[in-house]
Amino acid sequence: MKKIILTLSVCLSCIMIANARWYPHVVDTLPKRVVNGLEVIPVRTTYNNSGEIYWKLRISDFEKCFQRFESKYPGEINYNLNSDEVNKAISDWEDKLWEIYPPEIKALKDFDLKLFVDKDGRVFAVEFSMPDETFQKLEGLPENTLKNFYRNLIREECKAFKEVDFHVLNPNYEFDSQKLLSVWGSSGSGNEYTTIFLNKFSYDVFGTFRPWRLPKDEFRRLLEKEEAKMKSREKEQ
Repeated sequence: MKKIILTLSVCLSCIMIANARWYPHVVDTLPKRVVNGLEVIPVRTTYNNSGEIYWKLRISDFEKCFQRFESKYPGEINYNLNSDEVNKAISDWEDKLWEIYPPEIKALKDFDLKLFVDKDGRVFAVEFSMPDETFQKLEGLPENTLKNFYRNLIREECKAFKEVDFHVLNPNYEFDSQKLLSVWGSSGSGNEYTTIFLNKFSYDVFGTFRPWRLPKDEFRRLLEKEEAKMKSREKEQ
């Protein structure tokens, strides 16, 4: 049941994120500053309809991390094309990443990570993202907690990525492509690095289960089963 609920929750979250892209908002890239020991460039998004503020933090030399690549935007991983051994190795590695979270940061709400991983399986850049409530608490953490967390993350390596083909993202089609292009430009092959996203909310509620890794038939079956239950409850009401 937990897996079914998570599957539906993730689908709903994707819809909400897609809709949020069309809400009027203002994006401000602020001057670099030191936050809990780490020099970052804060990017603040303010949504006009609600006044909510969302932050992304990138290290001050974020763009320099990509200069060695010809690709100007990341590729994606099609896990259906990998062997079971490779997928398990990547999954186990992602599970291990949650152990790197400092307890103080793990206690924060919706502190998400986007890791940039090259073909050798090394994490070479990190982007932190969070709501304003969480951002305001960073300076209250023990000294250099964020800085040390970042340093630990960029030491991470997963050799299984050497066995993976990064597939080209079509900048005219793929979800969130405009955001990618605004950061990395309009050209590139997309096969030199990829991104791994760690969603704190999903981890807090459901642990390390990943519905998007399920076989398509099982994914569809779980959705249809839960939809039937929901319709049944509606009739009873």
